[in-house]
Amino acid sequence: MIYLSNGFSPSMLSRLPLDVEFKETTKEEFCESVRHAVNSIGHVGTIDLVNKLCGTLLSMNRISIKADVSDEIYIVLVTVRLEEGKILKTEEIEQLYRDGKVKLLKAKIYGDILEELANCEGKCDEATYDSLSNKAKLG
Repeated sequence: MIYLSNGFSPSMLSRLPLDVEFKETTKEEFCESVRHAVNSIGHVGTIDLVNKLCGTLLSMNRISIKADVSDEIYIVLVTVRLEEGKILKTEEIEQLYRDGKVKLLKAKIYGDILEELANCEGKCDEATYDSLSNKAKLG
């Protein structure tokens, strides 16, 4: 499953322990992926930014998600600390994006690495298999 979110919390995972790998993603990959995602963004400014960047017509959809193994969460992340209770208007989040203070991230959810590696063999792309192999070596 693919999800779209404006943040990340461990409560978004279906169970613990799970490994999560975060990577900055390109605007192109982000936009292509969110066209097929379950949207959980509940802020007007953030959804307006996504629609402007991606040419989509998404609406706010403030729902809870429960990601599991092999799911991906595409995240619109504001990288500066906002004042308490601050809700960004569309113009404000667009300016933060232009200033490089909003990142587009991809979170990939993994289960037990050795189990994932065994299930991946012959089915996953080379980059995913290599990433799992490296995680297994470090673990």
